[in-house]
Amino acid sequence: MTENINEYLKRRADEVNAKLDEVLKHKASEQYLTTLLGRSGYIYDMDAINKSVFEPAWYLLGLGGKRLRSVLMLTVIDALGKDSSQYLEFSLVPEVIHNATLIHDDIEDGSADRRGSPAVHVKFGIDIGNNIGDFMYFFPLVVLLDSPKLTPETKRRAMSICAREMLRCTVGQAIDIAWHNFLVDPFGITEENYMQMVFSKTGVLSSMAAQLGGVICGADDALTSALGRFGSTLGVAFQIQDDLLNIIPSGVSKNKGGVGDDITEGKITIYAIHAFRTLPENERSRLMEILRMHTQDQKLKDEAIALILKSGAVEHASGIQNRLVAEAWAGVDKLLPDSAGKEKLKQLLEFVVDRQI
Repeated sequence: MTENINEYLKRRADEVNAKLDEVLKHKASEQYLTTLLGRSGYIYDMDAINKSVFEPAWYLLGLGGKRLRSVLMLTVIDALGKDSSQYLEFSLVPEVIHNATLIHDDIEDGSADRRGSPAVHVKFGIDIGNNIGDFMYFFPLVVLLDSPKLTPETKRRAMSICAREMLRCTVGQAIDIAWHNFLVDPFGITEENYMQMVFSKTGVLSSMAAQLGGVICGADDALTSALGRFGSTLGVAFQIQDDLLNIIPSGVSKNKGGVGDDITEGKITIYAIHAFRTLPENERSRLMEILRMHTQDQKLKDEAIALILKSGAVEHASGIQNRLVAEAWAGVDKLLPDSAGKEKLKQLLEFVVDRQI
């Protein structure tokens, strides 16, 4: 019986979770830290470390998640003819870093909920949230560097990709922060600006995942770059869908505390940009007024959403998604041999656009 994409995602996510359990301890020991960090000659306060590092890390990781970026890396490896089950530990790189960005993102946006539960900084405090986010940025890189499976040159290429993509992520996040704090004129933000912001903020982690899959398989720079572009575009399509699912009843809006959380944050999404461009002056001004309020009032959020929907933004963004997906697939279709792994890559693209959670 053929495995559908949801079954495939579930199976691969279970593999990633099992490897996470193995590599990132739920409760660290002195020996584990010595292996991870080296000897110091002194004695760790293990209770403090577990309560402020490993407990909050596993709190977030234990809330679930699709592990989509990890699955993307593993699928790229399969599509390039290697057995991805032999490289599961490297799939933790984009996944753990992704969760680190969520912690920092929730602090910066003032979000109270994540995956239907209190955000890390709400449960453990902002100081622990900031610090554990930093820990989760660097932990998977040490796992990569310590691995005996990769050559020094492969590690060099992998670390170069991680450093550049993580730097790009901070720039994308900076743009998003500036926008929802109205540091620039929102009416001047174009769709091209939005695409670059999302390409930087959301696209980087799937780009990192796809490129690392290529590097692990020994792909040359041209193929690795093409895989990165594929991953970035997948990430952009994911964000466009995520923005939609925030303003309609969905698993995404439910897990973030209700429909219209982006309205509360004052987010300038592709849907808002289209509405600004197409609505009559009085309606676009009203939409801007509500976004500037950072309101929790559901009636006001619903009013803003109604204006966005009236503008035809959903249909417009759907057309952009479809174009992106077609271009992304065309970019790798001719470079990859036909295989089950290649077919799964195509299905991942389609899943991102069609998902409702």
